[in-house]
Amino acid sequence: MSTEVRASYTDSFAHAFDPKGRITVPAEWRQPTFETSLFVLPSKDRCVRVYPASWLGRLQEKVSQLKSADPQRIGVENLATTAQTATFDTQGRIMVKEKLREGAGLKKDAMLVGRLDHFEIWDKTAWEKQETASITVEDALSAIGL
Repeated sequence: MSTEVRASYTDSFAHAFDPKGRITVPAEWRQPTFETSLFVLPSKDRCVRVYPASWLGRLQEKVSQLKSADPQRIGVENLATTAQTATFDTQGRIMVKEKLREGAGLKKDAMLVGRLDHFEIWDKTAWEKQETASITVEDALSAIGL
């Protein structure tokens, strides 16, 4: 079991895209314990997922152990063709390419939702329609056997 301490993306925040496709990332997620190099990826859930570079590095390590013709490797390599790198500008924003915004149905108003090792960007209206049941720490820990 790894004892490495990682910053965790928690909470949710309402922000808006500017006309250039930039969105402010919450200050809590830009602290020195968080990575500044990010990858934006499409999701089948009609959002985009934003992962720190170290996550992609760990994925790369696993993929490098697979044969070049392995379907799992090919799938991850195909995913790489859709990935976008992102870094914070001086105002704490990242730019999300139009293609990714359109694929996720992202318009102006958005929700940035923490998912521990990554965060998601949802269209605000779509996020509000999600069934988000109230959960306690006891419920979550019990569900994973702790």
